[in-house]
Amino acid sequence: MKGPVPRFTKVHVWKIIYEIFKAGRIGRQKLAKKVGVGEGTLRTILAFLKARNFIIIKQTGISLTEKAVSFLDKCGLQIAKLQTPEITAGKHNCALRVRNVAHKIRLGIEQRDEAIKAGASGATTLIYKNNLLSFPGEAQSLKHTHPKISAIIISKFKLENNDVIIIGFGNTLKSAEEGALAAALGLIQVKF
Repeated sequence: MKGPVPRFTKVHVWKIIYEIFKAGRIGRQKLAKKVGVGEGTLRTILAFLKARNFIIIKQTGISLTEKAVSFLDKCGLQIAKLQTPEITAGKHNCALRVRNVAHKIRLGIEQRDEAIKAGASGATTLIYKNNLLSFPGEAQSLKHTHPKISAIIISKFKLENNDVIIIGFGNTLKSAEEGALAAALGLIQVKF
């Protein structure tokens, strides 16, 4: 007799890799709590990552391989908690910088939809070109329409030409973060 099918997404897999990276070495229980998955789901994800040579599991904890560190670097995601009620509609916000993908953005609707599917209330997408942040399809930069927010975002991230900022928003910080991550991972079409 089989048990329940574990439920996890690319967001959970990425968050596990990222949390291990931040900690250097971490135990299963602490990792499950940080990511917000049950221990059964965590075991399944860890087996998935171990089979791909992303992690090393020892009694002293779980650590990343060079392959996993290289993967994180290649993804080019940078996360920051951010309060931007003027341009988002959620109680909590989480922003992600995605390197060199502004050319893939149409109007930001696709990122909003991915964020909603992941449990967020939505997402706001910004592009960085010619040293200015702007909404996709808008001629005026955020520096002119929302100078405070533009300055806050630019100070949080080391932006380069063609970068994208995705701000997930929701009723909880977790839903905002997972929404932004889902949108970003969909944009870069991450494969583990």
